[in-house]
Amino acid sequence: MDKQLTFKQYRNIDVGMLCLLTAVFEVLATLATSQWFAGQPIAISITLALILIAMHRWGHLAAVVAVVGGVAFSAASSATLGHFLIYGLGNVGALVSLLILKLFGKETVRRSFLKSSLFALCAYVGVGVGRFLVSLPFGAGFGDLVGFLATDILSLLFAVVILYVFKDVDGLVEDQKAYLFRLERQRKEGQADE
Repeated sequence: MDKQLTFKQYRNIDVGMLCLLTAVFEVLATLATSQWFAGQPIAISITLALILIAMHRWGHLAAVVAVVGGVAFSAASSATLGHFLIYGLGNVGALVSLLILKLFGKETVRRSFLKSSLFALCAYVGVGVGRFLVSLPFGAGFGDLVGFLATDILSLLFAVVILYVFKDVDGLVEDQKAYLFRLERQRKEGQADE
């Protein structure tokens, strides 16, 4: 018997896979940075790019990917509980970029390099501000905000490049409900042509 996945099952599997990719790449990047480039003030992370892709695909469920990225970074860094909170919860600040998707529409943001870059920039600033706000009870000052932003500047560049390079990969940087409807429509049109 041919049993198909429900939309909810598909969504959960997809978000789970994005979380797994985020965790693996974040741990690898963190270990590489700490082992090979120890003492460097700059870090490269794929988490921001994966959060942005998750926002395109699933909207607010990207928060799960954001938390996983922060927790993976903290675990790989042997961080304190405070760092787990700062990076795990602070990353959720990226979701401020959902306003860009709402303002311009997901497809317009995906197709436009400038709007896509603005989308990434807002998420980057949201992450920095989010981490800063969560770190305030731990004694953070303005310098920490600058530090959060400066450390991840290459991750912003990396995220912009990833969004640009993968924008035309069918279904990757696309609202998944719209993508599945489009596939079904194409399948029916293909059957009608036969």
